[in-house]
Amino acid sequence: MKKEDIAGAANLVARAMNENEGKWADKTMNFHFECMEKGMNDGREYYLWWKADKIQGIVGLHHYEWGPPENVWLAWFAVDPMLQGQGFGKRLLDAVHEKAGDLGYQKFFIETYLHPDFEKAIRFYKKYGFTEHGRIDNYLPDGSQMLVLGKSI
Repeated sequence: MKKEDIAGAANLVARAMNENEGKWADKTMNFHFECMEKGMNDGREYYLWWKADKIQGIVGLHHYEWGPPENVWLAWFAVDPMLQGQGFGKRLLDAVHEKAGDLGYQKFFIETYLHPDFEKAIRFYKKYGFTEHGRIDNYLPDGSQMLVLGKSI
């Protein structure tokens, strides 16, 4: 991913999830590139899936520099809503899962939310083999819980 791809990637996240997540994606991705420009590693890597000169998917990894070296988190992950249910998300997740293993990570975590906008994603992750590892009550402004899912690599 390049800095000039941020707007398109954030727009994809907004369409796949909701407008608020698109704003957070924009903020997070801009922060990532600001860190890079200053020679700092924020622990994130983003990968885009392009088709017909349009971003159709995004997937990434986020390793917290202060966290255990064997753990990695899924960074932004979205597939164009018009292409969902066709196996593209699984292929993106397979690719980033393999990349995480190649980088030496052993545990793969996902932060998501118990909110209607994320029900489809949670079903997808669980079908892929992720299991619940924890919850944080009242995490979002509307009172929704954060859900942490994980699996071994």
